[in-house]
This record gives sequence, structure tokens and C-alpha cells, in this order.
Amino acid sequence: MQHPLVIIGGVAAGMSAASKARRLQPDLPVVVFEKSEYVSYGACGIPYYLSDVIPDHNKMVIRTPQYYDERLGIAVLTKHEVLSIDTEAKELQVKDLETGEIKKQPYSKLIYATGARAIVPNLPGVDLPGVYTLRTLNDGLKVKDALASPSVKRVVIVGAGYIGLEVAENLRLLGKEVQVIEKAERLLINFDSEFSQIVSDELERNQVHVHTGEGLVAFRGKEQVEAVVTEKGEYPCDMAILSIGVRPNCELAHNAGIKVGFKGAVVVDRQMRTNVPDVFAAGDCAETYHRLLHKNVYIPLGTTANRQGRLAGQNACGAPEEFAGVLGTSVAKIFDLAVSITGLTEETARDFGFDVLSTTVTTLDHAIYYPNPRKIRIKLVYDRKTATLLGGQIVGHEGVAHRADILATAITNGMTLGEFAEVDMCYAPPYKGVWEALTVAANVAETEWQQQK
Repeated sequence: MQHPLVIIGGVAAGMSAASKARRLQPDLPVVVFEKSEYVSYGACGIPYYLSDVIPDHNKMVIRTPQYYDERLGIAVLTKHEVLSIDTEAKELQVKDLETGEIKKQPYSKLIYATGARAIVPNLPGVDLPGVYTLRTLNDGLKVKDALASPSVKRVVIVGAGYIGLEVAENLRLLGKEVQVIEKAERLLINFDSEFSQIVSDELERNQVHVHTGEGLVAFRGKEQVEAVVTEKGEYPCDMAILSIGVRPNCELAHNAGIKVGFKGAVVVDRQMRTNVPDVFAAGDCAETYHRLLHKNVYIPLGTTANRQGRLAGQNACGAPEEFAGVLGTSVAKIFDLAVSITGLTEETARDFGFDVLSTTVTTLDHAIYYPNPRKIRIKLVYDRKTATLLGGQIVGHEGVAHRADILATAITNGMTLGEFAEVDMCYAPPYKGVWEALTVAANVAETEWQQQK
């Protein structure tokens, strides 16, 4: 009897792996173990669920366990926790969380796709009712239920990354008083500083009060959280949401002798293989190869998780292919602004030893004579000697995400400023000016580069 391909974790990477394996080998037994009751859901939609922009949490569930079972022949066992991995015997110990039964599950190959969990600091009061994290769909259900109480009027969000700021926007839509606390000296530290300031101004315009340079000290309260205490002050609240980052769920892998590395994530090669034969890893629990740095980093994004999972499923089925890598391309909506990034920031590039220049241009997102043209700010980072594009950041209103994708494509293909400026882009007054904003930025940068040669 053929042992199945077993996957630990049933969200982005895990279900992408299972689906790809099924397409490649229709007769291969595939078993997925998921600790929660949900699989294949879009966690990035949770902030919008809180404000009823997405009114039904089931809309975020892409496919159910029943779908995988009945349509694809994949056994998806929810509420099952893998307790241990024996890589020599090629066997798992699994607990049914509903019945308490513990059983053994052999595997032919294993894909480790356990994701990551929200970081919860060991500080006084962190266990108080009213202190929440917002990582999983279950987290979202709990927070939304709590927000429905009329007593929850003031919310403090700890952490000013994408999720924290998206949550801030959606809580303001609910009419909550919102404060954001950030330990770093500015928000969105994955961007260069001028973009952090633009976003901070947008938050303040929408009555989200941002406090940077304040480390978290404690949560104060008796039966319920009453205040968030920082190094510089105390902020009264009826709810606190921790959004200070994530940590890979890799204890199970580490205990099994599977190597972990950067930030505690599983070390993988570009075929998603671990150091243990027949064991692969993908998603937010794993490192990822960076195209420009030519090394593994840790960038937990849903897009990356799905790509890695698909490739892990393919390689586990004996169809080897290497992961092309990432640029960390991402975008976030923060009230009326969209902010995006791809590749290296100026600061990061220099930290990694690149000799770079940068050019920042503010122009319009569509033709000036068409109604409501608005400013768009673009920063290009490029190699001082060759003018090869290395990164870009954009903030504006219309077309920001699509322009970031264009930049990512250019960086992926190693284009120079001159080559990028000659790309034949479309034009229509409602969408773009005759000189596309990216082309304007590339032309200005090319001129500046020529002047410094």
C-alpha cells in the first residue's frame, strides 16, 4: 500500500501544495492536517471583515474541506494537531482535537506548511480579557464579536505595519477612537522614511493618532484591559490589538531535526527541500529566496506562501523546479492612500553593500485635463554604476498596485532606467497621462544618473 503525501497545515501554502500534487498525480493519496476548523482562507481580508466591508467571514473561505474531499479526492482533516514527526520512521503522531484520540500517520513525503503565529510578548497584563491578536480567521471572529459591544469605544493598536494600519482604518469606519503605538521611530519601517511620513499624515487626517518611538511595557487592568502602558505614557482603552509581527511555527520541525535558520524559519533550498530527505517546507514557516540578495530571507506574504506551496507540491511529486525568488512586492490600502513597494529600499540596499542612487518624483496619476487628477509619488532605487533598477516605492490613489507590479517585472528582468523608460505603455486620459508616471520617474532618474557619471 502506498503511503500518502502528507501536508501539515491547510491554509495558503498547504492547500496550494495539495492541489498541485493532485493535478500532477491524480492517483496519489494526499492527506492534509489542519489544527483549526478552517482551510484555504484569505487572512488578508480580516481587517475588512471587522468593519463589514466584507460582511460574511465565509466569503473569505476559498474552498472547504468538503470541496477538497469530494471534488479533488484530498483528505483534509481539520481540528487535527500533529504532535510529533519521526523522520526516520516517516511517521507522524496526530491528535484529533475533538475526540482526543492520538493516532499514527505514515507518509511517503511530507510538506511542512504550518504558517506563522502572532508575536505575543511576555509582559504584565498581556493575558487580560480585551487584549487580542489578529492573525487567523478565528482571531477575526473573536475581535469582531468583541467590537460589537457598545462598551468598546477606544482601541489601541500596538504595531504600525500593514495589518495594524489596515485595522486602524477599519476601526475608524466603525466610529472607534483609535491610537497606534509603534516601538520604531516611524511607521512602516520596510519603506524609506519619506513614505512613512506621508502615511502618518494620512492617518492623522483620519483621526488615527500615531505614537512612534514608544516601546510596549504592560497592559493595565483588573478584570478587563483598561490601558496600554508604554515607555513614555499610558493610553486608556477598551480593547488592545497586538500587531507587532509574526513568528514561524517551527517548534515541531526543530524537534524533528529539521533545520531552522533566519528568524527561526525552516531552511529550504530553491526546490523547497529541507535538510531531511523527503521533507519539504513552504509558506510563512519557511525561508524564501530573494532575487536581488541571492540568499534566503524571511518575508511572510500570502503571495509567496501560495507560490512556495505550489512548488513544494510539484517537487514532492518528482517534477523538480526551482523557486524563482521574491522581491517583497506588496501593497496596502490606508484610508484614501495606496502604498506599495518592490525590491530594495535605499536604506536596505546600502545595508547589504549595494552602491545605489535614488530618484523621487511627484507627478499625476492620470491626464491633467481629465477630472480629479491626483498626485502620485514614485521613488526609484538603482545601481550607481549600471543604472539597473533595484527597487521602487509608490504612494498615491489610483493605479498604485498595478504600477508596483510593472516595477517588479522590470526589476525581475534586470532592466536599466533607460530600458524601462522605453517600455511601450498604454495611455487614455481617465487612467494615465500621455507620459506614464513610471516613465516620468525613469526619465528623471536617467537624467540624474547621467549627470553623476
